Amino acid sequence: MSTKTKNQNNDDVITITPSDMSDIIQSHNDRLDWQLANRGHRRGLTTPFFLALPGVGKSEISLFVSEQLGRKFFDVRAGNCLPSDLRIPAVDKEAEIARYFGNTELPFVTNPEVTEGDSILMLWDELLDASLPVQRVLKQAMNDNCIGNISFPENTLHIACANGLDHGCMSERLPLSNANRMAFYNVRPDLNGFQEWLSDIGLYPELEAFLQSNSDVPYDMDVSKWDGKSNFASFRTLEEFGKLINTDLVEIKGGARYLKPIDSDNLLLVKISAVLGHKAAHKALEYLKIYEAVGSIQNLLDDPQGCTIPSSLTKKWIVACKLAGAADQGNVSAVMTVAERLSSTSGGKGFMATYVAKSICKQKPKLSSTKAIKKWMGDNFMDLVGRG
Repeated sequence: MSTKTKNQNNDDVITITPSDMSDIIQSHNDRLDWQLANRGHRRGLTTPFFLALPGVGKSEISLFVSEQLGRKFFDVRAGNCLPSDLRIPAVDKEAEIARYFGNTELPFVTNPEVTEGDSILMLWDELLDASLPVQRVLKQAMNDNCIGNISFPENTLHIACANGLDHGCMSERLPLSNANRMAFYNVRPDLNGFQEWLSDIGLYPELEAFLQSNSDVPYDMDVSKWDGKSNFASFRTLEEFGKLINTDLVEIKGGARYLKPIDSDNLLLVKISAVLGHKAAHKALEYLKIYEAVGSIQNLLDDPQGCTIPSSLTKKWIVACKLAGAADQGNVSAVMTVAERLSSTSGGKGFMATYVAKSICKQKPKLSSTKAIKKWMGDNFMDLVGRG
């Protein structure tokens, strides 16, 4: 999936989402395989270069794709390197000459853990954080598959990632000669993909519900006005907020999930602001206060067919989160009945019921075999696979 946005020169910029990166890397992998099979060398290949705001997930996706492709993964933070870190000068006293030795952090064929026949994925991360001298060294690494006279295995797939020049990261411009040997992909934040990931891992139900009703929070910042001393809500820091909820607020009682009183921690806003920044932190705290004000959902479970469903979208998502946390063997049927009613008063697409069902199965896998969950899954299979 790609879209067009405008850059500072008002030109069309074609963007991809983080979930598209695997297909792009696979395409470059196929080109490398084709060239080695049909031309017997790798000269002239371009390096895929992914540009995105911080916290989008570039590095993690690269590792995941490397595992999917069966390639050994090597990751170097280019911004942390000096030219001498990449190949190390030393004196061979016996031969009375100076030699370069390959750093074992890199997949040189001289590395004891690497053989000439290995398939490698070499990630040059934070490429634009590198100084110009390092960029010139890495130009040879990516273009010629070597640094000096020390080579990488022939079947090495090079990829690069960085934050863009307009992302407030003090990045360096690439020399034009470097750029012409790369394939540029602008990666935009993808909230839907992040929410799907949250649903799949099932560890942060309160965060997932927060984002469902506060979809404007991620990356809501003007980079040109950033003060240089505060955080912002990226996908990375939002996950950190989810961890904070789990460690500082969540209590498990009798198998059910509860949040401690908000005012029990007078540093809570400070902690949230430290990871999300001032603006997003106040929205997050307001959400937690509403979560607390909703209170117990036992009255809903006591009369699942006749209870009053909240009209506020935020409160509906909070109820959905609490339903998943409160579900047990004795009430799971009532839980799913209320969840379906939440969905029916929110457009009828079944999003909230799907969220509740998935959360129950992730948080409490033993409940996935109950009659109520099995029946709901059978009746709503298309919603579960995202095609409802």
